[in-house]
Amino acid sequence: MANQEATLNNEGIETPQDPMARSFRFWMLIPVLILLAAFVLDKQLFIWRFPDYFLRTASYLSYEHKIELMEQLEAELSLPIEQRGRIAVMFGNSRTTSFSNDYIESRFPGWKLYNFSVPGGTSDYFHYLMQQFEERNIRPDFVFFAITPQGLNATPSIAMDEVMLNGLPADFMFENAMQYSPGDISNYVAKRLFWNYQYRPKLPVILERLEHNSRGARQFRIFVSENLNAMHVNRGSVPYSDFSDIPQDEDFLRRTAEGTWRDFLNPFHLNEGQVYFMREMVAAAERLQIPNAMVWVKVGSHLREFKATRVVQTTPTGQELTIRDIFTPIVLEIVRENSHTAFLDMNYTDAISCDRFYDSSHLAGVCFPEFTDYLFSHIESRL
Repeated sequence: MANQEATLNNEGIETPQDPMARSFRFWMLIPVLILLAAFVLDKQLFIWRFPDYFLRTASYLSYEHKIELMEQLEAELSLPIEQRGRIAVMFGNSRTTSFSNDYIESRFPGWKLYNFSVPGGTSDYFHYLMQQFEERNIRPDFVFFAITPQGLNATPSIAMDEVMLNGLPADFMFENAMQYSPGDISNYVAKRLFWNYQYRPKLPVILERLEHNSRGARQFRIFVSENLNAMHVNRGSVPYSDFSDIPQDEDFLRRTAEGTWRDFLNPFHLNEGQVYFMREMVAAAERLQIPNAMVWVKVGSHLREFKATRVVQTTPTGQELTIRDIFTPIVLEIVRENSHTAFLDMNYTDAISCDRFYDSSHLAGVCFPEFTDYLFSHIESRL
């Protein structure tokens, strides 16, 4: 009889254990339901125009626009060169967003610039874009890669995750997961799933933008619209409107240099993953046979001094290394490995004489004509 009862149980007749099993399954569902509810509620702040009341940056626009810009570039490159002229591409960061196409086309007839610079642009994003170029056989006449030691630091005090979150799709991240730390991957997943965690709305910002019949929100909306329009008109650039000289406050420039050093460069530990991406972005240009150059864009004198004199590492043999000591040999090795590339060091050469800055990291508008001349003169010397 006992054997028969066991057989019946195996065939699906309810036993005292079954209600307990169903109860266990129900309680196991609760965390899933909570996660689903949190995911749905998280998105409610991002409908309609609510983001205008709490977003503190519009940098996401730059990343979104680059998708459209690539379509535009691909279409133009399909035209005969006699019809389209020559095309240069800039992969860069906030230091290279403000070129004027009007100036380029008047100073260097027959040339135009497509600017894929984004805030915080690093070599993983440039590698991702170059992958797209390879897949779609996009071959501009010249490519610039704006490179910086900040992008190669694995231990900045302020996370440089803007590129990952706004510019890199999940398939790229997981395909290259070994080039990122576990913390990078978990941060990417969490912030891509929960946008409030990424953008972190602040109540004081919301209250301020609600004042005077939402004047602050309207101003932010206008700012977004103007920047998006500028990128459309200028093929990704947002050119400065003022090219006049500006006074230089040495105390301010030194304080911003110290801030950049503290936030992004000290302590400095080489991010091997970003070095890998730097090699791969140049290798992709090499496979496409696109002449290219890595540009170390000029920064302020105080920041140049820090990078060349402050010791950040000591080797086992006792050799003291500065950021310049670490960064420059890596770039030069990549140049030796690839016949179509070059290194343009604008910091420790006489590349341009203009030395005016808005802060320690960003050249003033008055310097951009000379900056532009320097880059396009290099192109002409290579072609």
